[in-house]
Amino acid sequence: MKSLIISDEIMALKFENITSIVGVGDRAGIALIHLFISYPDANRQEIVALSGLDAIENTSGTSVQKRTRISKRGSAIYRSMLFMPVLSSIQHNPYMKLFYDRLKSNGKHSTLAQIAVMRKMILIAHSLYKNDVKFDNKLYEKNLGWKEQDIEKAA
Repeated sequence: MKSLIISDEIMALKFENITSIVGVGDRAGIALIHLFISYPDANRQEIVALSGLDAIENTSGTSVQKRTRISKRGSAIYRSMLFMPVLSSIQHNPYMKLFYDRLKSNGKHSTLAQIAVMRKMILIAHSLYKNDVKFDNKLYEKNLGWKEQDIEKAA
């Protein structure tokens, strides 16, 4: 699959853009390329739903209050292909590490925080794919409003 992607100049550039995220390797990049090619007109919410990471809230008046969970209606391939890159990203990408640590400090379970990082990773990859740009640390830092000392602590 990688040789097929690299043989096409446009797809090779998009593949490089997606894999410029620290933690996303070749296999995850191929899975994300497949997701984005399969649904070229999908927006952010649809991409998240197609990967099965959209939230489901079960409420029925005041009697039924279940915990919010992911729908898992989308393809399990994308979730399984991104699980290890998420763990790698949490360790080696200071921006994802800060996001994960903030969720954990707010009392979220580690699995829930990992799923949130996975969702964020898919959305960033989709943006890089659509806009034909590489992952830019400074832009990401500016949009999140983090200070340099926060990022240095995470690194």
